[in-house]
Parts: sequence; C-alpha cells; structure tokens
Amino acid sequence: MRRIWICLAIAAGVLAVLASSASAAANFHGTPTATINNSGQLVCSGDVSGLGNVSSTTATCSATSVATYQCINKGGHNPAAGNKTTVTGDVSDTEEVPVHNGRATANITLDPTGAGSFSCPSGQTLYLVAVCYNNITLTIGDATADLGSVCRDDLLVLCRDDLLVRQ
Repeated sequence: MRRIWICLAIAAGVLAVLASSASAAANFHGTPTATINNSGQLVCSGDVSGLGNVSSTTATCSATSVATYQCINKGGHNPAAGNKTTVTGDVSDTEEVPVHNGRATANITLDPTGAGSFSCPSGQTLYLVAVCYNNITLTIGDATADLGSVCRDDLLVLCRDDLLVRQ
C-alpha cells in the first residue's frame, strides 16, 4: 500500500510540472522593435515572459532584404549610372537566449543581402547606399511578432536610403 501512495505522489508531481509547463503562454512585454543601424543592419529586439521554467530558449529574426550597392570614386561621386546594383534575399539569424524567471530578452542583428558578384572598376569603391527590409518577424520562444512598421507603396517595410557604408 505504501508503494502505491509513493507512486501516486510521484505521478501527481510529474503531472503538476507538465501542467505548469504546458500552461505557460509566452507573450511580449511592451512592443518589440525593428530598426536599421548606421551599418545598414536590421536590429530586432524584444522582451518575452511566460516562457516557463527553462534555462534558455531560441530567438529568431528573419526578413527579406533589398540592398542597393553603388561604386563611388575617390572624389565621392558615382561616375556612371551603371555602377549600381540592387540585390534581394532572405536574411535570418537564430540565437539561444537565457531565460530568467520565465522571461527572456533578445537583440538580434542581421546583415543585409550582400552584393554578390557585383564589383567596382579600378579607382572606385563599393558602398551600401540603401536598404529596405520587409516580412520582418521576431520569435522568442513561442511568441512571434510581425515587426514591419512603415507603410511604403502599400507594403509593410522598413527602409534607410541615407547610408554610405564602405564594403
């Protein structure tokens, strides 16, 4: 009889732990953000609670990047209209972030799509001059947010066209 009570107590404890983990509902504290820094990188940030009793969780930022690269001469000018290219591609990064008391904060930085095989002629240097990101999402644990924040041409995008980042 004593073994039955011990088994029942262990089973009840396991069920209680499973129930508390299953009932944890991850949600964002405040508004998660997406910004473009002076290097043209997308920075996704968010703070999530309700992650349960775990030591860490995954955080992922993903987006579609539209980057414009241009060749600029030593005088600071772009001498030919053909010395420019725009590249589109999906960018994403996943990181493991620590969880403290069911809460985690993530700051993930994504590089824009690279220039690929585009190169500059002799005497000119390649620069990132503009970048847009759309379809921006941030996921921390089970909480996901759509971070597109500016309407442009009826699309949810985030853009910077004031860049001059040497490549």
